[in-house]
Amino acid sequence: MSESEPGEPTVDSLIEGSNRYPDSDRELAAHYAPVIKFDSREPFLPLVAGYTVFREDADSPSFPRRIRLDGSGRPASLAIEYAIWWDWDIVHLYELEHVWVYADRGGQVVRAEASWHGSLNDMSVNGSLPLTGDRLTLLSEPGKHAFAPVRDWFDARASEIRSLCTEHAGRGGVLVTPLFDGIIKSKSRRTDELARKYLREHAFEPSMDFGLVYPSLSEKLVPWPKLFEWIPRRVDWLLAGLERAQESGY
Repeated sequence: MSESEPGEPTVDSLIEGSNRYPDSDRELAAHYAPVIKFDSREPFLPLVAGYTVFREDADSPSFPRRIRLDGSGRPASLAIEYAIWWDWDIVHLYELEHVWVYADRGGQVVRAEASWHGSLNDMSVNGSLPLTGDRLTLLSEPGKHAFAPVRDWFDARASEIRSLCTEHAGRGGVLVTPLFDGIIKSKSRRTDELARKYLREHAFEPSMDFGLVYPSLSEKLVPWPKLFEWIPRRVDWLLAGLERAQESGY
C-alpha cells in the first residue's frame, strides 16, 4: 500500500490542507507535543494527531470524558488534547490513543494524563511528570500503544503484552469504536479476516527496550475535526489495499 497510490487519503495532504493558515492553537499544540518512546521492534508508529485546545471545562470530542481545568492538583488555564492516530494496532486495524497536557497561566505544565486501554491515567510518578522543558516523554506499550510514564507499568503485564503481540495478533479485525459507530461501515467478516491476516504477518516478540524515539509529533498535527473527517476514508483505503493484495496473491 504505497503512499503514492491514486485516491489515497495521505497524511501529507491532510496536514498540508489543515495548516495553510496561521493557527495559534496549533502553535500551542506543537509547543507541548509529547515525545514518545517505542519498543525497538515496534512495527507501527503514529502518523498524525488531532489537537483540541480547551480554555474552559468541556467534553472531549474524541474520548468519553470531560476536561476539567481545575481537576486534581494545580489548576490549569488551558488543556491540550492530542488524539494520536495509527493505521494499525497489533490486534486490530487502526488505533487512536490520547494525551492531555495542562498548563497554567505562566505556560508551565502542571498536569498530564494519557490513555490506557480505554481508560486514562495521571502521568505523574511520585508527584513528578516526565518532562524535558515543556514536553512530556512517554512510553508506548509494544503493539497496543497505551501510554505510561515509566517502564515498570509495562513490566507488570509483560506476559500479556507478549501474548497480544504474538499469538493474538490480529484477533480484533477491524475496530469500530462508539466514536465511529455508523460512520466506519466497512467492517465485515471479509474485512476482519483481511486485517487479521495482515496483522498476523506483523506479529513480533517485544524487546521491552524502549529505544525507538518518535520526537516529531509536533510536525504531524491537524485540528481534530479534520482528522475525524479523514479517518473513515483512510480505513476504507487501507481495506481496499488489503483486498487488492489478496487478489494479486501478495
